[in-house]
Amino acid sequence: MNPRFAAPLLALALIALAGCDRAAPPEPAAAVSDPDVLALVNGQAITQSDVFSYAGLAAGTGTAGTEGALDELINLELLRQRALALGIDQEPEIRMLLRNIETNLLASQVIERKAQEVEFTEAELEAEYQSQIGGFEPTEYRARHILVESEGEASALAAELIEGADFATLAGEHSLDGSAARGGDLGWFVPAQMVPAFSAAATALQPGEFTREPVRSEFGWHLILLEDTREIDPPALQDVRTQLEDILEARALQAYMDELRAAAQIEIPERPGQ
Repeated sequence: MNPRFAAPLLALALIALAGCDRAAPPEPAAAVSDPDVLALVNGQAITQSDVFSYAGLAAGTGTAGTEGALDELINLELLRQRALALGIDQEPEIRMLLRNIETNLLASQVIERKAQEVEFTEAELEAEYQSQIGGFEPTEYRARHILVESEGEASALAAELIEGADFATLAGEHSLDGSAARGGDLGWFVPAQMVPAFSAAATALQPGEFTREPVRSEFGWHLILLEDTREIDPPALQDVRTQLEDILEARALQAYMDELRAAAQIEIPERPGQ
């Protein structure tokens, strides 16, 4: 086990075991004026809010599910205080990790709060919808393919197909991808879902035709059989409303990020050898 992961796991195990141990007598209760304070650990308060947060509950939902949480928080606080006493928090790697945690947490909070402020009008949603369906491809294609490593192997299989061999059978015997189990069947797709070379070759075929010459892509060499085509309608605005809102929100957040960068002084020093 990686020692960087072993230590946290061991600490959690010790916390859980200590939380189950009820043999030791409880410490005398300290006089605390704040009713929200449930424990003082060397003067550091652990509050009811801390317990609810640690147990994953909202304050005011009762005590169900918090059993043992206070004991675990006491153990964690003792370990935290011990780490500070040992100077662990000042070690360069730990300081970097703490800074990264703080940065990610604060950054995510800014984004989350900014996202809550973003609102869209129906006109903006409609405009985005029209923009998106402007590039809608109304034709779907259903095809099979045979994918092999070399052009020579693909050409040899093409010759067999020209002689009348069954495309699905050859795909099942020779194709390298998962579609081989389905006789090379790729199901229905629009051209944008495939790599350009594949789409160009498939859309140039008529149903029932296959490519006489192998088609090269980043995955290898293809032989393609176009089985059928069909016309499809674009989805209604209400059916893609959530996706449109996500697009507009992402655009608004990107604009906000651009504003922050434009207003900031960002310097990236040149390094030797660059």
